[in-house]
This record gives sequence, C-alpha cells and structure tokens, in this order.
Amino acid sequence: MRKLPVLNDWTRFACLLAAPLLFVACTPASDNTGAQPSAAEPTAGEQGGADAIYHGGNILTMEGDQPAYVEAVAVDDGKIIFAGTRSEAEKLKGAGTVSVDLGGKTMMPGLIDGHAHFLQFGSQAVGANLLAPPDGSVNTVDDIVAKLKEFGSGPDVARTGWIFGTGYDDALLGRHPTREDLDKVSTEIPVLAVHISGHLSAMNTAGLRAVGITADTPDPEGGRIRREADGRTPSGVLEELASIPNVLKIINPGKQEDKDYFLARGIELAKSYGYTTAAEGRMMGDANADLMSAAKRGLLDIDVIGWQDYTGMDQVEKYYSKTYTDHYRLGGLKITLDGSPQGRTAWRTRPYLVPPDGQKADYKGYPAIPDTKQVESYIDKAYTNNWPVKIHANGDAAVDQMIAALEPVVKKHGVRPGETILVHGQFIRADQIPKLKELGIFPSMFPMHTFYWGDWYDTIVGHDMAVQISPMRSIMNTGLHVTSHTDAPVALPNLMQVAWATVNRVSRSGKVVGEGERVTPYEAMKMITLWSAEEFGEDEHKGSIKAGKQADLVILSDNPVAIEPMNINKIVVLETIKDGKTVSKRE
Repeated sequence: MRKLPVLNDWTRFACLLAAPLLFVACTPASDNTGAQPSAAEPTAGEQGGADAIYHGGNILTMEGDQPAYVEAVAVDDGKIIFAGTRSEAEKLKGAGTVSVDLGGKTMMPGLIDGHAHFLQFGSQAVGANLLAPPDGSVNTVDDIVAKLKEFGSGPDVARTGWIFGTGYDDALLGRHPTREDLDKVSTEIPVLAVHISGHLSAMNTAGLRAVGITADTPDPEGGRIRREADGRTPSGVLEELASIPNVLKIINPGKQEDKDYFLARGIELAKSYGYTTAAEGRMMGDANADLMSAAKRGLLDIDVIGWQDYTGMDQVEKYYSKTYTDHYRLGGLKITLDGSPQGRTAWRTRPYLVPPDGQKADYKGYPAIPDTKQVESYIDKAYTNNWPVKIHANGDAAVDQMIAALEPVVKKHGVRPGETILVHGQFIRADQIPKLKELGIFPSMFPMHTFYWGDWYDTIVGHDMAVQISPMRSIMNTGLHVTSHTDAPVALPNLMQVAWATVNRVSRSGKVVGEGERVTPYEAMKMITLWSAEEFGEDEHKGSIKAGKQADLVILSDNPVAIEPMNINKIVVLETIKDGKTVSKRE
C-alpha cells in the first residue's frame, strides 16, 4: 500500500541553494556534505563504465523533507546507479561513458502529472488553440470563429472530417459560442469547439446534425442539451454526457495512420514539458485498445498509465496491470460523479450565485450518477479486485456522495491508503477534509484554478468559497501527501505553470486566492515528482534521483526551489530523459 506520512511545518523548506555547486547544509542526508549515498558496490566501471555521468549543475534529488542536492548522477542501462559526489561518480567512468556538463542548469526527476487526459494532448496539438492568454490568444467569440476558420483551411481537417478546436472559456468570453456563431465558420463541414473544462462543447448546425441531435432529442442522464428561446431547438451548447461521448468520437480519428499522427503530436507535446510519465485519466470506447496497440508497435517512449471509465469495466478485468508493457499499463478504474466548477456543472450543496442560462435560481449543478448505491457497487468491485480507483468529484455534494459510497466499502474491506484517489475536489468543504485521511483517500487536486478562474469563482460562488478552492495546505495539515495536476488539455500540459499556481495562488487580476492555502516551491515540486509517483504506486521506482530508480530526468533552465516564486512559470524544460535516453531536447 502507498504511504501517507505526516508532514512537518512548511518552514522546514526555507533552506535553499546557496550557490550552484554547493550542497545545502539543511539536507537530510546522513553525511555532512548533503550528498546522497552511492549505490552499494557499483560495478558499471568494471563492465565498461556508466552510460552517462551528469555534473556541473544544481541536481535536486527530491529526496527528503527539504531540498537536497548531489554533485553528480551516474546512469547505466536505464537506471540511476549512483547519486553523490563528483569524485565517486568518476570512478564509474569507462571508455564509453558520456560526460554531461549541465552548465549550471538544474536537473530534477522526470515530471509526473497526477491527472491529465493524455490521448487528448494530440487533439490539443493538432486542433485550433482556443485558449485565452497566456496559453493562447482567444479573447472574444469572433476570435474563436477566426481560429476555427484558420484550422479549417489546413490539411488536418481531413483526419477527422471536422473543423475543431479546444479550450474556449465562457468565464472570459461572457458566453458560450452557439451554433449560429459556429455556422460562420462553415455551414457544410461540422464544427466543434470544446470548452476549457472538457465537460462542455459547442457545435454548428452541421455538427449537431452529424451527431444526431435534434429538437426531439431528450437530455441524457448526467447531461444537458441547451435549447434556444423556443425551449426545443438545440442552441449548439452541450453539457457533460450530452457532450463528452460525442467529443471523444470526433477528436479521435478513425484511421490508424491518423490516430498515430495525433498520438505522435501529443507525445511530443508531453515530452516538451518534461513528462516522463503521463496519465490518460478517463478512457472510453477504444482508448485502451488504442494505447495497447500503440505500445505494442513501439510508439510510446514515455510511460503512460490509463484509467478506464466504469462503463468499460470489462477492460479493467482483462487488462489491469501493476507493471508497464512497452511503456503502457492500465492502472485502474475511473468514476466521474459530477462536472466542472468553471462550467457550473459541478454538483454543489448550495446554489450557484449566477446560474447558467436557462436554469433556475436554486440551480446547484447535478450528479453524473444519481444512484449512490450504484457508485458504491463500482467501488466495491474495485476493492474486491484490488484495483486503484480514481473518483472525479468537484462539487461538495459530489464529495459527499463519494464519501457515502466509500464508507461501507471501507467498513467491508478495511482502509487501504491510496487505493482511492480523489480527482479535483475543487469545492471540498473543511468538514470533509478529515474524511480523506480516515478513508485512505489520496487527494490529487487542481489549484491551477486559482489563476484561471479565481476571479470567476468570486462571481459564481462568492469570495468565501473561492478562496477555499483546492485547499492544499489544509489537506497537508492532516498529514496527507497531495498532488497538483494539469488536467490537460484544460490548459497546456505545463507543470511549471501548475507549480506556479500552487505556490502563489494568484488570479488573472493579480489578487491572491486563499493565501493560507499556499505551499512552498519544494512542496510544489514534490507534487509533480515523488508524490505523483506515490499516487500511482510507483514511488519505489520513480519520482526522485536515487540509486536504483529509473533514470527519468529533466534539465530545467532554472532552479524552481531557488528562483523567485513568481517566476516559476517562466522556467523552461531544456531536456527530457526517459530511462537514461534523451527523448526531447530544446534547441
């Protein structure tokens, strides 16, 4: 089972790097140099030498409760065989050893995103970028139309038959684009614009026709088709299970060569941001089969862990694995209980202050699975089969449902720390937080929202609730570890932007959103390295620079625990190294 150790006060992280090649005095290592101990009796030198020795920079190990550095790292056959002093590392040098001078740059463990949608990275890389600044340039609905027209004039439309883009944000635009807006892009080719949350979308008239949505189509359970003034004609805006299954079919092409093209573009995007392990957080349809095929054909050069939606339970029964095969494994079950806070489909116990168009004043969002007993049965099956289970719950009512469904399962099977993972938990209440530890839930939170929607939440849920979103410090005060994820393609898969938001909690307007929930830069780095590895049950092999672990590494332009915290999001990934091999390098 995964460990959930108690944390000390954040002030223990105050020791930072004093000079590029000095070891910090506050390191927890057993000697007085701050160096990590070497592997016992290393033999690579006798066998022709290590493959590579890295030195000459800030090598931040992520081992221990405070920043610790080593002078050199030796890598051989995909593993870290030594992390310690330069002089000891040189003893592992042979005729074939490559000596890599980091030139004062920072080396860290490879980055691991606690929750994202890897298979949609390709769609984000290929389709029109409808994100607002700083990730894109869309500020108006007219900008959306222009971006989609631009994509529509290119060759990639033929790969899906749709003109599509991802990332528009009604919180900044003031409204969703409608079918009439998107008809300006094309009246003949179907057009799709995916909301930044991934939980809503908008289609033109041809798009609605292509997916079979008409005035007579009823709303599905757990979803909604927004209507025009007549109460019948679809406006083009689709919510949750009226949107998601259609979107996944549209943005994932059918032909193998096109699937491979999207996959390749997504992998390159992930590696450019330092990913050595990526997560596909909700697999539906053929997603698991596609990833298994890609892995078998050698198309993956970073690890990908998939989480199968509960509607495909048979896939977990057949293919769940604790180990990777050709860089892929199906890692567990995914249950989604509600929608998104920014899209106002998250299920709350109190009404939204500003309900979506067409909703009444007492609107609180809605559940994806109204029957809690059904949710309990899914979790029970996961525990019976020892499958980890991710549960998406954003609103506090959804968190209540998760707790109500999990309690009888834990009573039956016992507490299993880390077997249940809470994903997002944006509006978790203070009284619900102790239940996370009590029930053994590993929290993977989403404090990036403080920047993207901190101002918007003031409007739709009120200031008191807005400052409590993703309460990282409150969760860690219970003794739990926690991760901070991108949920990409909600935004770009930029983990330095996520870390920046987790540390600073500054909104678009520049105000601090919940100062008391801030974390230190070192804690934020733990959340995207060692603690993310722990979330996936892989911390014995990944997440830190330590002899015996996989040689998953990144080289950064600056040291994230020494730089001014407001500049963390300016850090650039210069090189990504997976199993000792460079898989991405910035020119």
